[in-house]
Amino acid sequence: MLARAIHGCDRALPPAGGTATFGPMSAVDADRVRDALCTVLFPNFRRDIVTLGMVQDLHERDGRVRVRLRPGTDTPAVLEALRARVTEVVGRVPGVTAVEVELASASEGRGKDPFAERTALTDVQHVVAVSSAKGGVGKSTVTANLAAALAARGARVGLLDADVYGPSVPIMFGANERPRAAADRTIEPIVRHGVRLVSMGFFVDEQSPVIWRGPIVMGIVRQFLRDVRWGPLDFLLIDLPPGTGDAVLTLAQQVPLSGAIIVTTPQDVALLDVGRGIAMFAQLSTPVIGVVENMSGYTCAKCGTVDPVFGMGGGDVLAQRFGLPVLARIPLDGAVRAQADAGVPIVLAAPSHPVSAAYRALADAVTADLSRPVEPARAGA
Repeated sequence: MLARAIHGCDRALPPAGGTATFGPMSAVDADRVRDALCTVLFPNFRRDIVTLGMVQDLHERDGRVRVRLRPGTDTPAVLEALRARVTEVVGRVPGVTAVEVELASASEGRGKDPFAERTALTDVQHVVAVSSAKGGVGKSTVTANLAAALAARGARVGLLDADVYGPSVPIMFGANERPRAAADRTIEPIVRHGVRLVSMGFFVDEQSPVIWRGPIVMGIVRQFLRDVRWGPLDFLLIDLPPGTGDAVLTLAQQVPLSGAIIVTTPQDVALLDVGRGIAMFAQLSTPVIGVVENMSGYTCAKCGTVDPVFGMGGGDVLAQRFGLPVLARIPLDGAVRAQADAGVPIVLAAPSHPVSAAYRALADAVTADLSRPVEPARAGA
């Protein structure tokens, strides 16, 4: 038997992908089958099932093709839409005489569908997770400036600081008061620079260590999602804690995510962790919008020479490996840190600064991606 990798759509195979086995004398072109599967968007998402790592196995013999999918949900309408669409597109490949679609249950090995309780937030159009698989790459700074850039152009924006162990959003927005409770016992977010904010930093003393186990963290994330008066919003950005832990899983299980943004620096050790983060979102059926390469180089104020302090080309390596766009390259500049400490994101404090231009470009890229139409879930599609 001839074994081939199931490559991504014009990209290298993400770790969550599978393998393809075709008969040695097969008249079916494996690449054509792969290309056909790349046209199948996951219902209500902007990414195809190959890119999302849902194609677990592809087998062909005598023109009969079997496709095994792990869609991460047990919702009947979604499963039937996937089955019908895969059968349709693979069946049109020359040489294919029959198509069998096997759908792995989301409850296999876990006891239940992990997304069974996922419901959209009222009056929130897009929920976007901002993640870094490694700490210290400037994820919160990127999130704060992205939120401010979106709000500055008139969008209704919220920012949920889910990094309960190291909340920094209150400092970056110059807010230190405690949110008040509404009459219905919901939480009113703090508003700064046109952005609605909620953070654990509003509820704990700066000197108090946060020593909580996973279940408590998960409960806080759920409460911040469900018990805060977020809407109406165009964008709700979630500043996730570093890594691939409980907060990320809770978020994916609670609300449908429009997409995720991965923040990294160009250095090799950070890039290795990014691969794990991308694989995590693929397994959670969450499309990754793209990568932000932060601290991509320092420009000398006197001579203009660019010094790649953390290396260079890391974002391009990720783009080639995972087929994800580099949404922005943010230079290393002391003004970014100074404005964060002052409580005014640089994109607002110094709109003409080159770093501010990079953040506005990031806002443009995110808005453009989320403006693309999605494939609706439909039975018998």
